[in-house]
Amino acid sequence: EKCMKFLNQTAYIQIAIFGISFRSAAKRAFWLIARNVARIMAVTLVSSFVLILSKLFITLMTAMAFYYVVTTRLGDEMNGIFFPTFLTTGCAYFAASMFNEIFGTAIWTILQCFVADEEMFKTPKYATGDLAKLIGKKKKDDSDSDDDDEEEEEEESNEEESEEEDS
Repeated sequence: EKCMKFLNQTAYIQIAIFGISFRSAAKRAFWLIARNVARIMAVTLVSSFVLILSKLFITLMTAMAFYYVVTTRLGDEMNGIFFPTFLTTGCAYFAASMFNEIFGTAIWTILQCFVADEEMFKTPKYATGDLAKLIGKKKKDDSDSDDDDEEEEEEESNEEESEEEDS
């Protein structure tokens, strides 16, 4: 069941990126993951750890804040503090789980976009900067690309000038 859920999620991300059918997206997602298994496994482990920690942190901080506010403001007016604190903790866990599920999907989407960008272009076209340094292959220096852009602009302007002269 977990494998099917994982494959469905990655296929839906591929559908969102490329706008292809589910079958083609599932096949493409499977091979994308197979070709980049080491990087995907590393990002998965780190993101899972961070998501678990954030879920625990949000839940515990909400429970502690609720307990503090209720004991300082209501104090003796309540018959018991355990059940309201337990209920608040459960609601905080549910909210943190829902938020982290969406955040996890965003992480997967960014990772798949990054890997697809690398595979579609010789040098990553859209994945630059810190993400490229963190996940893997680094795009050539921005100063080099700026020089190349300037050279291309000069060539284009020279071509336009020569076309105007010919007219």
